[in-house]
Amino acid sequence: MRIPSLFLFLSAVGVCGASPAAGGGQSAAQPILFAATWTKETTNGINTFKLNTADGSLTPYGITPLAFGDKGLNPTYVQGSKKTSTSGEHIIYVLNRGVEKGYVSAMTLQPDGKLEVLNTQEMKGASPAHIALSSNGKFLSVANYVGSLSLFPLNADGSIGKETFYQHFPVGSNVVKDTQATGHIHSTVWLPTSNRVIAADLGSDKLLQYEVGPAKKTVKSLETVRCNPGSGPRHLVVDQNGKFAYVTDELSNTVSVFAIDKESNLLSSKPLASVTTLPAGFTNTSSAADIHFSSNGQFLYVSNRGHDSIVSYKVNADGTLKALDWESSRGVTPRGFTIYGDWLIVANQGSDDMHVFKVDSKTGALTHTGKPYKVDGVVSLYVGE
Repeated sequence: MRIPSLFLFLSAVGVCGASPAAGGGQSAAQPILFAATWTKETTNGINTFKLNTADGSLTPYGITPLAFGDKGLNPTYVQGSKKTSTSGEHIIYVLNRGVEKGYVSAMTLQPDGKLEVLNTQEMKGASPAHIALSSNGKFLSVANYVGSLSLFPLNADGSIGKETFYQHFPVGSNVVKDTQATGHIHSTVWLPTSNRVIAADLGSDKLLQYEVGPAKKTVKSLETVRCNPGSGPRHLVVDQNGKFAYVTDELSNTVSVFAIDKESNLLSSKPLASVTTLPAGFTNTSSAADIHFSSNGQFLYVSNRGHDSIVSYKVNADGTLKALDWESSRGVTPRGFTIYGDWLIVANQGSDDMHVFKVDSKTGALTHTGKPYKVDGVVSLYVGE
């Protein structure tokens, strides 16, 4: 079902900051930060910023409000792509959580920093949490926290086709009562140069593996991997060589490492290792959230909500991790972050702000640039050109 673009009050957009031509002397190819916010009375849908790669500063660029109220949509996750529209505009994909239904939208970046809807598809799950683009750029996988996984094919123009695969997971492990009473698919990741996709089920402590056929509607379930009981796998990433997968365990505050078999492209049946995301001596409540590699792949970072920090790890040759340091997120509840080049940008949902850190490519150390950026309800970030 295609949702009319009336859901988006694009005509009411107000643009902040300079025009593309006035970007402090930088070219039109300057990276753009897309910041999705949970829409409420004080927030404005999706904010865009220009990223200065020389000093990490952000310049407000545009705001795309979403409808608010009973028909309101909350952009819960934003994912970029290398696709462009027929008129050459950059395409991004956005998850929207409505009151009773979920939606996924293809949107194009306009010269004034605004976003326009290319098209929108409705999904069966009502609480979409994460979106991922397949390695070949032909599919979108959507993780839905209510316990379902969806697959959408992409059309040649970058627009989204109708949902071709849906699976619901009603049973949780119940190790952590209430939280794990049912399945909670929280994220997916595609293996590089492969048609394999992995889904993290926080509710059942499982990693679900699938193979997507060329016919777009053919999805084959592969071996299921059982994580440590009560760990609650949330987000996962795969290293650049496709040898190891790293999973943030939200409930146990750990990162689990799985080997990927070279021949079968399947995960190891159990983690090679699990390391804590919290420093020794910390006993207050916290939960692991987002996870990303440094641009050179030598370091791994995880955000902690509660400890309100970004932990850095050195990635060893055998895939194991060595904890290096914990850097304050400079805010409350760092739900998401992104890394572009030498810059790490974190979204502090609880304090309604973003902070930028310089990444040392040799040591992995993070250095705060010193300036906060106020963005109410910010939850998800992506940087694209």
